[in-house]
Amino acid sequence: MQRTLVALWFADIAGYSARAAEDEVGALRLVEILQALSRQIVRRYNGRVVKLFGDAVLAEFPSTEMAVRAAAALSKEYGEQSAATGRAHNLRVGVHLGDVAVGSDGDLYGDGVNAAARIQEAAEAGQVVLSQDVWRQLRGRSEFRFQSLGERSLKGVGAISLYAVNVEKEATQSPASGITRLSPPAEKEGIRSVAVLPFVDLSAERDQEYLSDGVAEEILNVLTKVGGLHVPARTSCFAFRAADVDAREIGKRLGVEALLEGSIRKAGNRLRITVQLIDAQNGYRLWSERFDRELDDIFAIQDEIARRVVDALGLSLTQREERRLLERSTNNVPAYEFYLRGRKLFQKWTRQNIELARKMFQRAIELDPDFADAWAGLATAHVHLFGRDNEPHLEKAREASDHALKLDPESAEAHVAAGQGFSMEQRYVDAAKEFERAIELDPALFDAYYYYGRACFKSGDSDKSLRLFQQAQDVRPEDYEAIYLTSLVLRQLGRNEESRAADERAIKSVRKHLELNPDDARAYVLGAGALARLGERDEAKQWCERAMSLAPDDDAVLYNAACALARLGEDERALNMLQRAIEAGLAGGDWVVRDPDWERLRDNPRFQALAKRLAPS
Repeated sequence: MQRTLVALWFADIAGYSARAAEDEVGALRLVEILQALSRQIVRRYNGRVVKLFGDAVLAEFPSTEMAVRAAAALSKEYGEQSAATGRAHNLRVGVHLGDVAVGSDGDLYGDGVNAAARIQEAAEAGQVVLSQDVWRQLRGRSEFRFQSLGERSLKGVGAISLYAVNVEKEATQSPASGITRLSPPAEKEGIRSVAVLPFVDLSAERDQEYLSDGVAEEILNVLTKVGGLHVPARTSCFAFRAADVDAREIGKRLGVEALLEGSIRKAGNRLRITVQLIDAQNGYRLWSERFDRELDDIFAIQDEIARRVVDALGLSLTQREERRLLERSTNNVPAYEFYLRGRKLFQKWTRQNIELARKMFQRAIELDPDFADAWAGLATAHVHLFGRDNEPHLEKAREASDHALKLDPESAEAHVAAGQGFSMEQRYVDAAKEFERAIELDPALFDAYYYYGRACFKSGDSDKSLRLFQQAQDVRPEDYEAIYLTSLVLRQLGRNEESRAADERAIKSVRKHLELNPDDARAYVLGAGALARLGERDEAKQWCERAMSLAPDDDAVLYNAACALARLGEDERALNMLQRAIEAGLAGGDWVVRDPDWERLRDNPRFQALAKRLAPS
């Protein structure tokens, strides 16, 4: 049997058995009304009645929106017409998005059907109840009002979060042919800011998050290259994964006019990607589309989605932007999947995950030796593993970045990877050339400015370091790290009042980040440093402890905690923490000797001994 992903619902008459026991004629009339209304309303919303059985109906629809609108319309009209039987009755409706098998007779089978039936049983009279997958598709729509019913354990389904929905009156009226949004807002000029939210993994095993995240991130990366369009960073956008937050609130928090959200369902070699663009000011949908393709078409789908989004935003692409859109580092889908797995692992920033990411990049290269982005990813992984074991990571990073650039001399990411490697080797002139080339190729690449700024700080060029960290802030205003390091450089330059103002901005940015990422150890520890410089002792110490509880063996977290403690005047604890950081693999003695947080302890014999351990051999 053919399998497919559909939106479907079960509806039945609440109180039917009791009515049939006392009034068989009236009960039969209830069934007749249900069946007649179901045929009429399901057709109105482009659906199909799969089957009618007794006091229940199973129907399928081409989208979750149509399914919910039809369910709401049926529930409302049935309540009104059932009164003609002498007593009004209500329906219970359960709506689900699930994988089903389609029989030769058109009937539907499988877990998706069973889930819809169990959700309907969990509904109360008059309720339309949605599964979490349906809610995720519609949560940003202003015409739908949701009430969380919490997590329920359903027979044959397991634990599942359910939501009751109320639909505005206009949303239950017949939709105009070809129109996919309700009461559309007046047309506006080109939108200049959009956030790309993480796509939802709707695969049966829920094991394709790396793919759903990867596709969303690829689209995000393309949109960041469109001139005049502000796109918040992945860390900010993806913090809203599965968050029960209205689209208008997300838009307000991220400071954008529009949101792009979607879902991916992978079954074998088939992909279904559904995307929609939401106006963040009013919750209306600006555009939506569903793509049913083979996995081999993944690159074409990403390009097409990006183009459609640009069109929907009222923007146009320059020739250079068009060329970037068509750039592809590989056409090998299995290699690309391993690359996406590596990228997702790398974002967790722990030694174990970076090591796993390195293996994913290596596997991608084995499948496609000409995959430049995978070589660049491998180089970056080696740079970040430097100092954590006895492996020659910098040598391997240089080999990988050289190969990436041989394959694609215009890969900005590969130039950044090469620059990072040279910086760790203290070859600052070579590093500068690579970073400059990366910025020339991609002026919107945050990492190029950020890591170039770090290299300049280490080499002693504080004025240039400051300019680069400020440029990094221009590219990614919501990022807290560049602001934090701006304060550090200003303090090194003796511009203490400006440094204090930057620390205050950094704290504000960190707090905003932690609202969405409450388990980010790096945010806590850098925030602790800024708080310490501002004299906020108690909170600085609390944030230090929180960071170390989240990442007790991370060398960067331990080092920055040591800096905060040094600022707080807790010298012995600071030096103990610095020693722990070195033992955990801290590299970069050229940073430590210039860090103004250690200014007061420069002449301390123990600090000097520890700094000597970090000096290059």
